[in-house]
Amino acid sequence: MVLKEKRTDLNIQFDIDIKDPVIVYRLMGKITSELDYEAIEKEVFNHLNQNYFRIVFNLDELTHTNSMGIGFFMRTLTKSRIMGGELVLCNIKGNVEKIFKISKLDEIYTIYSDQTEAINHFK
Repeated sequence: MVLKEKRTDLNIQFDIDIKDPVIVYRLMGKITSELDYEAIEKEVFNHLNQNYFRIVFNLDELTHTNSMGIGFFMRTLTKSRIMGGELVLCNIKGNVEKIFKISKLDEIYTIYSDQTEAINHFK
């Protein structure tokens, strides 16, 4: 089942693409406040409750994040693991990549250079 959605909320936009059993969220813009991630977090947790706990976040167009975004990523990783799944990231670039390296989050998350590799992680 493939489903594409596009949502817009403040500083962030996201697409959702379900590639059963993997769900891919492509984030565009920036996460710098709670308002920026509220809508995506609601969607992610809703899908987790529908047993979509194999998650890929494609960050190719996420330009900025801070502790608010990092907290969102950590909550998603934790909840997916509790449910027996995993969160992997792909296409981290620029300022977001620097934050992940400085905070050593690149040692916690599985990170791939492209979306196909990230999806194949679950095969």
